[in-house]
Amino acid sequence: MKRIHSMDGSLFVLLVLSGLLKTTSGLSRQYYYINARMSWPEAQSYCRAKHTDLATVDSMDDASGLINFVDAGYSGSVWIGLKRGTQKRWVWSNGEDTLAEYKAWGAGEPNIRNNCSFLAYGVWNTLQCSSVIYFACYNESTGYISVKMWKNWTDAQSYCRQHYTDLPTIHNAVEHNQLKSVVLSTSWVWIGLFLDYWEWSDKWSNFFRYWAAGQPLQRSGSGDCVGMTTADSGKWIHESCDLHHPFICHGWPKSPYRTYQYMNESMIWQDAQSYCRARFTDLATADTMNDVRRLVNIVDPGYNGSVWIGLHTGTQSRWVWSMGEGTISNYTIWNPGEPSGDGKCVRTFNGSWYDESCSTHLPFVCFNDSTGFITTESAMTWRDAQSYCRQQHTDLASISSPEQQNLLSNESSLWIGLFLDSWEWSDQSNLSFRHWDADQPSQTSGSGDCVGMTTNNSGKWTQKSCDLQQPFICYGADTLIRKQIVRLKLSCNGKCTLNDPSLQTAFLNMISEKLKSMGLESDNIKWIQREDEEVFHLESKYTEKSNNQCNRK
Repeated sequence: MKRIHSMDGSLFVLLVLSGLLKTTSGLSRQYYYINARMSWPEAQSYCRAKHTDLATVDSMDDASGLINFVDAGYSGSVWIGLKRGTQKRWVWSNGEDTLAEYKAWGAGEPNIRNNCSFLAYGVWNTLQCSSVIYFACYNESTGYISVKMWKNWTDAQSYCRQHYTDLPTIHNAVEHNQLKSVVLSTSWVWIGLFLDYWEWSDKWSNFFRYWAAGQPLQRSGSGDCVGMTTADSGKWIHESCDLHHPFICHGWPKSPYRTYQYMNESMIWQDAQSYCRARFTDLATADTMNDVRRLVNIVDPGYNGSVWIGLHTGTQSRWVWSMGEGTISNYTIWNPGEPSGDGKCVRTFNGSWYDESCSTHLPFVCFNDSTGFITTESAMTWRDAQSYCRQQHTDLASISSPEQQNLLSNESSLWIGLFLDSWEWSDQSNLSFRHWDADQPSQTSGSGDCVGMTTNNSGKWTQKSCDLQQPFICYGADTLIRKQIVRLKLSCNGKCTLNDPSLQTAFLNMISEKLKSMGLESDNIKWIQREDEEVFHLESKYTEKSNNQCNRK
């Protein structure tokens, strides 16, 4: 590639070729508070379906900041992703698991009857965590500090986290000797090593813990799942997994990461499916209104017909939720004799569920990710109620526990998000999100077993004959396009302004022309630029001259 002379120093530039999405590992974990009360397993399932998993915490910054996500008016517990594991492990208070690298146990240690470790006479020993002895702290800037205060292990940990960084973590013999040099050899001092039997839902192997005083309890039956308290600085307590709390998920919403590809070539549904599976992943799957909007936007502006997506007639009917979670959970509250075949939509009345014709006009219950359940007194058909909830909130309400059911009024019938569905996705995903057009799907026989998305009616879906030829949308990465990130180093003599947008565009044009001359794809290249940062970063190098002066290169 042609060398471009630009400015004094060296500049590092990242290019994205052929539309590769940028990811930034340096960003902190993204959290989402869900104001719906569920058991721990139900909350875990929700987070895994919509995000990555229940919240995982691996630093004091995360722990102290997590409480800010909870609604100000709520004062109870909130589920996070920690639960009781199947084995105990000796790990460090700061979250590391480095015992495979270095150990300094005394004779007969570790004693598994004790859960915390202290340093005495140059070796590690174990003791009940409730015992009161001196302790040491670690500070990132100054190293190890001896603290001559009598505290139990948990209180010592809290003190170190408040005034320094944490209790000491020891990676090697050098650090071990550094710690021994600041404490009396005969003193008993807590270090950061403790016996842990909890694990994160997402299998993250970090052992940072932020227990409240007296937690976790050692008695059996005290609870296998962990909640964050809102009344005690966000500290953790363990509780029964069957309790129903709001919860916090981590991970960006999943749907924006599904990559759609519009194919401006008319095929029958089966041929379109085969094409998508061969070149991408499958025909397009959608599980939120955001997906629907993205599907509409990817179609060529000049086309106003229908396009194939991956939905088609299935082999069985099932009761599913409008929000897309798939089939109903273990919790159901059908009235005796229900469902009776009266309809394909569900109303709740006096604490029980009834199937009802979807064309009946009833009040309804919406769900909002931020505020929970919202009852709307205006009577609508089930489909109109669904559209209203999706426009104004998140969707029609899903109910997964008696506690959630008890939040609803018993005085009148209300639509909820449960409906009878007989459609399935080409990629076999269990998502039940649907976006049907008015009077769709049709009840008449022979009306079609495959689904097309309209481009001129907010992306609504209609059922059609699978033999119809029309364009289609795939999802997944294109196996025919090579995706590559290139690091480019540029230099020049004199003053240059490479962060001038016009100059950056000129460079991209030059690179594009060079790629074309080499017979390579060059239609979609761009600079990678982090938010609030410049594209170009100056690297300075210094060499020492004979007169001890520095020469900047």
